[in-house]
Amino acid sequence: MKRQHWILLGGYVALIVLLSFYHEMWRDEVRALSVAIDSPSWGAMLADLRHEGHPAVWYSILRAGYGVTHSNLVLPVAALAIAAAAAYVILRFAPFPLWLRALAVFGAFLGYELSVVARNYGIGVLLLMAGCVLFRERERRPLLLAFALALLANTSVHAAIASAIMLALWLTDLMDKKRRAGLTSLWGLAGVAIVIAGIVIAWLTARPTPDMVWGSTLSSLTLSKIARAIGIDPGKGLMGFSDANIAAVGEYPWRFIGVNSGLASRLIVDAALLWLLWSLRRNWKAIAAIVAAILSFEIVFRTIYTAGPRHEGLLLFLLFAICWVTAGNDDTRVRAATRGLLPLFALQALALPILVNRVIKYNESSSRSYAAFITANPGYRRAILMSEPDYFMEPLRYYVSNRIYSARQNEFANRVYFGDKRANYLALWKLQDEAQRVACQYRVPVLLAIGTRDFQANLSGSRSVAYRATFAWTRDERARFNAVARRVAVFPRATTDEVYEVFELTCVDQGGLNYGSPDLDTDLTD
Repeated sequence: MKRQHWILLGGYVALIVLLSFYHEMWRDEVRALSVAIDSPSWGAMLADLRHEGHPAVWYSILRAGYGVTHSNLVLPVAALAIAAAAAYVILRFAPFPLWLRALAVFGAFLGYELSVVARNYGIGVLLLMAGCVLFRERERRPLLLAFALALLANTSVHAAIASAIMLALWLTDLMDKKRRAGLTSLWGLAGVAIVIAGIVIAWLTARPTPDMVWGSTLSSLTLSKIARAIGIDPGKGLMGFSDANIAAVGEYPWRFIGVNSGLASRLIVDAALLWLLWSLRRNWKAIAAIVAAILSFEIVFRTIYTAGPRHEGLLLFLLFAICWVTAGNDDTRVRAATRGLLPLFALQALALPILVNRVIKYNESSSRSYAAFITANPGYRRAILMSEPDYFMEPLRYYVSNRIYSARQNEFANRVYFGDKRANYLALWKLQDEAQRVACQYRVPVLLAIGTRDFQANLSGSRSVAYRATFAWTRDERARFNAVARRVAVFPRATTDEVYEVFELTCVDQGGLNYGSPDLDTDLTD
């Protein structure tokens, strides 16, 4: 690798390490760590993934890393190392000009969403880029390419789509007399079978159980839903929550110039994709694969998973990969792909400084601040943590060792199961009674974090929370709660929804009820 490549890679690593110091762990990040390390065995972890909707590769990395280090730091370190490896592959091997490779690396996605945010989508991009490198060697080393694509499929449902599209591009060798023999050889056919098996395993692993309220099965897809999903322009069909899109222009400060962010994002993405397809008009393989990718992701985004920045980033790098492998050694195709990719990658690179400013200036979650509050108060180091919504406590296990109790599940749990065992409706009186029961049973204070902003503003109300759940309180319940709950902290500012109003509840006898009184040394393990 040339000197300028190493300089760029060093700058990239310095950037993502710096941002990681400002980044607060969010529940979806820590949830994966909980799944990986709380399961009693590898088999139990793999079986548990049907509650998560994700295949096994990222969880396996976290479990193996934790087994060696016994440190929660395996979560950000693994994410950063994987992102650095992906950046290296792009800078070292991608056929595009150095400036385009730099835009790919120093963009909103690889510069933050797929690196600093410790999720399973970063490993998907690394394996996708590795597949591009191995694609050139597919005749001589078909099994290496096959294993890369099979592993890719097992990083996420979205990556399984990417794996299938890369396999489809491989199968076009059947139309090429020079390459047909390599694909139809024993090893070539074995490679194709491995990729197909990897995609099937990913689907079987990630397929949700029937009771998962977030889950959508293939049987729920109908022709009418599919037609609606792909019957609109890609700028809208691919858009996710908070105007997330593959150009990352939803991050731009449109409101300061009086422009509707959703409309601007939609038009920009449509124009950029039309430009990409026009630039590749002489490369039918690339056009077919890009159209297939757009339609597939539209179906997923509109019917199964609402898109977030991480999903949009994976799709963008899939387009990058399609252009890479279909260009081959043809300089004309490389130049055409470079022209086509320029708007998308330039726009998402311009979004990175905006993201950096936001991450440095504003908390993404209140989890780290709340954990620091607990650590700074010796009386709370054995406190039991509860919250409403209950999943707001999931990131706390990364920072503190306090036990976490879910009132909706009536059990200690580091993560929430979004299935039948979780109560969909919770009233304040029930939440209070459960907190006081736990405080009495274990003779320690309970810190109850209410994350519903309406609770602070209204004496009575009802609030829908994620995953088809409701939290409600009346004036009488609020008065009863205020009589025994002492507010000890407020963490009101975060760019996500993880804000907390924290109350301390202790053991108070309610009408002579016997809650039990074990010794202070009671084992609080699950």
